[in-house]
Amino acid sequence: MQVTRAEDGKTVVLTFLEGSGVSGSLSLDEAQLSQLITSLGLAHASLVEKRPPPPIEGARFTPVYTTNWALQIDALTEGSMLAFQHPAYGPVGVVFGPQDVEQIIRGLQKQRTMIRSNPHDASQPS
Repeated sequence: MQVTRAEDGKTVVLTFLEGSGVSGSLSLDEAQLSQLITSLGLAHASLVEKRPPPPIEGARFTPVYTTNWALQIDALTEGSMLAFQHPAYGPVGVVFGPQDVEQIIRGLQKQRTMIRSNPHDASQPS
């Protein structure tokens, strides 16, 4: 399937590829596209739910540099949930258990000292 942004800039067009056995195209607005992405994500999650997550080492990903995010306590695990708006997938949340939280804190503190020679400087803008 080929996905292109329509000339109006407000919709995308999904076109079935030659040889796929299906012909034609679909035009989706932002809300419809978001719903499709969510539905496909849930379908994918159901296909892999019994498998352990694949290793992150060597995985390709696209970082998100500008977003809104929130950190809150996860009552179920007594850990922390980091939720953010992903520009491609919409709202996403990941829960870190207490041991993961400690590992993240140590990692961030280590990075902070690597980036700034004076710990006080870490609160100052670059």
